[in-house]
Amino acid sequence: MKRDARFYWNLFLSTLKLSAFTFGGGYVIVPLMQKRFVKDLKWIDEDEMLDLVAIGQSAPGPIAINTSILVGYRMAGVPGAFLTVLGTVLPPLITI
Repeated sequence: MKRDARFYWNLFLSTLKLSAFTFGGGYVIVPLMQKRFVKDLKWIDEDEMLDLVAIGQSAPGPIAINTSILVGYRMAGVPGAFLTVLGTVLPPLITI
C-alpha cells in the first residue's frame, strides 16, 4: 500500500482532532470516526466501518483505540494503524 505523505498526515490529524475535542470516552468517538471516514472522506464504506467497530468492541481493550487500530490498518497497513493510534492516544496523554 503505497500512499503519499499527505494521506498519512490527514489520517493522523483526523484521529488527533477527534480525540482532542471529544469528551465521554470511546463510545462517543466511534460515531465521530464513522462520520469522518465514511461520510466526509469516503475512505471506507458504511458496512465495513460497522464491521470494524464490531470487531473493535469485541476485542479486549478500549474501543476507541481498537477501532482506530482497525481503521488505520485497513487504510494504510501497519503505518496507518500506528498513526491512528498515536493520534487517538496523544491528546489524553498530553492532558495528563
